[in-house]
Amino acid sequence: MRARIAIFGLALTLALAGAAFGADINGKWKGTVDANGMTIEQTFTFKVDGEAITGTMSDQFIGEAKITAGTLKGDDISFTVSGNSEQMGPIALSFKGKVTGADEMKLSMTFSGGPGGGGPGDMTMEIVAKRVK
Repeated sequence: MRARIAIFGLALTLALAGAAFGADINGKWKGTVDANGMTIEQTFTFKVDGEAITGTMSDQFIGEAKITAGTLKGDDISFTVSGNSEQMGPIALSFKGKVTGADEMKLSMTFSGGPGGGGPGDMTMEIVAKRVK
């Protein structure tokens, strides 16, 4: 009986330690977003150091841009991307979501920007990103 309790305690400790360090999202991920009937493919390359996330995001509008203000706490992820689009001018993207498995994350992307810096106002779109193997 004591052996079972010890094994259970060890398993619980390891599970909690894994949750404290966050999901392993290092590497390349791809997702698509539907923006008013237009499908936009986004590629993310994440590098995690503790709870801090850095890396890049690229799509056909802003090209490649740096990920800033990125955090990963357990399975909760958030980061921002700022860039400049020839068609729309300055763009700010804010991402928040959850890592839902070893190879999937669900993100809400809030878009700000556009012509004159104001554009159409903030819009939020949903993305499912999958790890590129």
